[in-house]
Amino acid sequence: MKPHYRSKNLMRIVFFSLLVFILQGCSTLKLGYNKVDTLAYWWLDGYADFSSAQSEKLQPALEQLMRWHREQELPSYATLLHQAQGLAGGNITPAQVCSLWSAAQARIDVSAAKALPAMTELALDLSPRQLAHIERQWAKKNATWQDDWLKGNPAQREQKRLEAMVDRYESFYGDLNPAQTKLLQQQIKQSLWTPEWGWQDRLQKQQQLMSVLRSFQTKTQTPEQAQEALKNVYQNWTSTSAGSGFEMRQGLMQQSCVSVAQLHNTTTPAQRLKAVQRIKAYLSDVRDLASP
Repeated sequence: MKPHYRSKNLMRIVFFSLLVFILQGCSTLKLGYNKVDTLAYWWLDGYADFSSAQSEKLQPALEQLMRWHREQELPSYATLLHQAQGLAGGNITPAQVCSLWSAAQARIDVSAAKALPAMTELALDLSPRQLAHIERQWAKKNATWQDDWLKGNPAQREQKRLEAMVDRYESFYGDLNPAQTKLLQQQIKQSLWTPEWGWQDRLQKQQQLMSVLRSFQTKTQTPEQAQEALKNVYQNWTSTSAGSGFEMRQGLMQQSCVSVAQLHNTTTPAQRLKAVQRIKAYLSDVRDLASP
């Protein structure tokens, strides 16, 4: 059960991938997880267009990160899934949803800290040409984002969001009934998130990261200073208690926890059973993946 609040970025792709597979209803968890390092490399390379020397450093670093994650972090994910399985069969409160999500975010933060030295080394080695390549890739992705979320009138935008939410929930609970779909419509109308805010937030994040990456071109920062700068960017993008715009992130998360609990508490015994079975399957996969 995942709040309707999510962010992806250059620093989080490696360690966020597992959570995405688990919480968005991916039916190929084992296959996906076993290829996360490769997928992460190609995702990053699509943005930065690595040199051969950079690739030779990054690929082993990603493989090492995933070995660490498998050994040290998967047991924690199994614990979270076990907790979710225990909650899914009955009514839940927003506080329970937020507690589970905060625990998952804490695990992501641990992985972020583990990945940061390798990401810092990579960032310090990026050339002006590569920074320009990143900006061009952002421009392409931004154009697609605008087409997806800023085109059409407000009613059309709401309908697109509704369809996405219905798909997400139905992958977990099965078919939703009309009353549940109507509840989702109401939640969208009341949501703090708007496409306009999402667009500005997206641009701000890109500008923050690019400003830091460009500052590295002076070659005056120590690795420790550069690592601290990237850590601050990550925290500014994700923290719900500090940093630029944290109040909005906090409000979005709290509202999302309420929305998830509201929808879950309307589910039928059959829908809850499907949710429990889905989580049980994820838990089995995670335990298998964590086994030596």
